[in-house]
Amino acid sequence: MDTTNQTNLNGSSLLDLSVAEVGSGLDKKLFTIAELTAAYLSRIEEASDFHAVLETNPDAKSIAESLDKELANGTRRGPLHGVPILVKDNIVTNDKMEATAGSYALLGAKPAQESSLITKLRKAGAVILGKANLSEWAYVRDSSIIQTWESGWSPRGGQTVGAYYPNSRSDGSSSGSAVGAALGLCVAALGSETSGSILDPAEVNNVVGFKPSRGLIGSDGAIPISKRQDVIGILGHSVSDAASFLTVMAGRSKLDPGTWNIPFDTIPDFSEYTTKTDLKDLVIGVPRNTFSGDSSNAALRSFEHVLKVLETAGTKIIDQANPDEVDEYLKFKSDHLGYCVSSEFKHDIQEYFEGLETNPNNLKTLDDLIKFTEVNESEDYPNHGMDGFLWARDNAPDVSSDEYKAAAKKELYYGGNLIKVFEKSNVDVLAVPSTMSFVNDLAAKVGMPIIAVPLGFWPEGTAVEYDRRPPNLVKRAPGIPYCITFLAKPFDDGKVLQVAHVFEQLTQVRRRGPKPFKSPTTELRIGESKV
Repeated sequence: MDTTNQTNLNGSSLLDLSVAEVGSGLDKKLFTIAELTAAYLSRIEEASDFHAVLETNPDAKSIAESLDKELANGTRRGPLHGVPILVKDNIVTNDKMEATAGSYALLGAKPAQESSLITKLRKAGAVILGKANLSEWAYVRDSSIIQTWESGWSPRGGQTVGAYYPNSRSDGSSSGSAVGAALGLCVAALGSETSGSILDPAEVNNVVGFKPSRGLIGSDGAIPISKRQDVIGILGHSVSDAASFLTVMAGRSKLDPGTWNIPFDTIPDFSEYTTKTDLKDLVIGVPRNTFSGDSSNAALRSFEHVLKVLETAGTKIIDQANPDEVDEYLKFKSDHLGYCVSSEFKHDIQEYFEGLETNPNNLKTLDDLIKFTEVNESEDYPNHGMDGFLWARDNAPDVSSDEYKAAAKKELYYGGNLIKVFEKSNVDVLAVPSTMSFVNDLAAKVGMPIIAVPLGFWPEGTAVEYDRRPPNLVKRAPGIPYCITFLAKPFDDGKVLQVAHVFEQLTQVRRRGPKPFKSPTTELRIGESKV
């Protein structure tokens, strides 16, 4: 295939190509789906040293050719027809690719069914390019309790590194999904989040990271940490792209009881929320008592500035829209670090193992997984620890215990305090600087929709800081991005998308700001229309 460094549609290269631009290019016959797919596969190969992609789909090209034939015959499935995506390696696809959470323990394992979201995306015409690397077991193998290795590492995929500074953190656990979107290895990528696993890598890789309301989309077919909190979401180039994917992904799944209580009968076209140009009908609150860190840093200064920018779009800003009992929550969290999630992982991963139709390593329990990790050199233990596994096995109470139930009830109580802010302060959406607030952790307890949108970059003169964990990657340096976060009450996803989109259009940080320190060079050659 011809490659060039020419720019693409509307001045965009594959680094930033949007869902709408794919559709426009196909309409004008500027390229075929097969050509687009081949270009992305070439970019994935070029960017192999970022370790963002675990494996590519051997059927991607033939799927693309089949979708081209449909277009030639006058059939377009919808806005995602021919849109190439990456999928995090903890989401099950019923094809020739694996779903292993980055571990050799699940290599060759096959559940009975693929994720219902994947089935929806296939029917919508998306082309799955491959599986994205991640923090192994979505960060639960070696958890934040006594973290001994870096986010973004898995035995199968190696160490994912960030796109905006050499040898920088990619964050996680949706590390490869974020870096893949940042480098233009796909139009968008699926990630998953229990708490922070979409938002954190989106932030340091200058992409939009959107976690929908828990229960708005099915989370079945994902290797679990906590079925109570796990949500599949989108990492991509724009808020409008996230809305396009959500419209396809949203809806009840017979395999996920969490979706059975969606409070509306008809799934809206979420893209309509990204056609709005002002915020006159919405009020934004700022929960200051969830902020932490240096009050004079660049991220907070950027945040304070854009609050004024948002006011120019017609919104009203309510400062100090604060949840109650924040200090009590922080003490509870400190005393129960990893408590409920560890209990749920111990239970939920056993259920997942029991549902495998093919189980080459005969995994039945968390203890089986621990033993596999101990004895298989491929898992690189003890160089990479597993304190998260061990703590869950040895200390986490069973989910049937009164001890667990009391702690889970307390988490819901503190999360409920965040929901009460919307009525108490009469606001529609909350806004925080992503690097400086623990609001995401509270929001995760009660399934709130939340989105990270690029806000700025650490300025020249910023001291380079290294992570204390091997391999001591850079965690802050000039040019590394940071984000703003918006969140709303459960199932108010449209409001989150509207505010995020208007903010994005007013600022255009991703499109106008610095680019990755190194990017693939493969581009589509855009010339005369193909006839």
